[in-house]
Amino acid sequence: MIQVSRNISRGRFPITLATSSLFATLFADLAATPEFALSWPTPNPAFSNGKGLASFLQRTGPDKPVASGAYGCVRNNGHKFHEGLDLFPIKRDGRGRAEDVVFAAMDGIVRHVSRTSSHSSYGKYLVLEHPAVKPALYTLYGHLAEIDAEIKRGSPVRIAAPLGKMGNTSSGYRIPLDRSHLHFEVGLRLSDQFQGWYDRRSFKTPNRHGNFSGFNLVGFNPLSFYDHYKKKSISSPLAFLKKSLPIVTKIRVRSSFVPDFIKRYPSLSRPLKLHESPKAWDASFAAHGLPVRIEPASGKTPTGKSPYLVLSYDEAADANSRKCRRIISSKGQKLVPAEQLTVYLEILFRP
Repeated sequence: MIQVSRNISRGRFPITLATSSLFATLFADLAATPEFALSWPTPNPAFSNGKGLASFLQRTGPDKPVASGAYGCVRNNGHKFHEGLDLFPIKRDGRGRAEDVVFAAMDGIVRHVSRTSSHSSYGKYLVLEHPAVKPALYTLYGHLAEIDAEIKRGSPVRIAAPLGKMGNTSSGYRIPLDRSHLHFEVGLRLSDQFQGWYDRRSFKTPNRHGNFSGFNLVGFNPLSFYDHYKKKSISSPLAFLKKSLPIVTKIRVRSSFVPDFIKRYPSLSRPLKLHESPKAWDASFAAHGLPVRIEPASGKTPTGKSPYLVLSYDEAADANSRKCRRIISSKGQKLVPAEQLTVYLEILFRP
């Protein structure tokens, strides 16, 4: 564990921080097992110092459990899903406003910047993608008070570079000033053609976020990811997905459309053979509906009205997540994709 204020060098590639007055906590050193560098997104060193959840997670209210700021089935007595971490500030000004700077978790590229609070429940937020790791994860930084003026779509960002300031911005509901926090997500993006799915739905507002709408982003548990990294038990994000996220269900999908998911994340599929034109696909999902592998079907194409056939479902592996985000339901004696998983399948396979 290394705390850095200016520059470090990792191999032949220097990592430069933008200012000496700010710092981010990095969990890699030259002897570490991981093949990539990862930074905590706030100045709070509590996690890297081995302290408990109460030292960095923002609970949803004074009478709520600390875990309400964590990922998963943590809200409304376990019935509401939270797709990220809420991290509280360690510094405030005289009016109680958060002063913590938010940092990039990894080297990446700015893919989306939303500077208008009323345009999203994330408030002011930005999304980075990280093409240097496999698979190329996204990270999302929400509820910001402000986004650095130099942060522009398409611009490269180095690990631990400042992105903006923590805040309490949001649309549709008010986050009290004393519960200002960073909403932080890590995950995968479903489609490059999200707008087509959005246009087929009866939404009352336009899609202002392109392919980086929350509907098109599926996060996994950031705390588990950082914990595995800190313990040096993974070499890459792919190793994390394979090691810690067991397959809950496998769905065969009748579709001749080649999902761009497999082009964006080749490590989660296999290369198509020359002149191969699949008529169906086998899609594997972890808990909460995270797609972890998509490849051409190895069996018969589903027939009938529904394009989906549930090939397998591990109910035990889904035990802790189905209370708040069910992905498989029963229809008579038959297992079928639940509403949330059906949405993901539509976005993936219907351009």
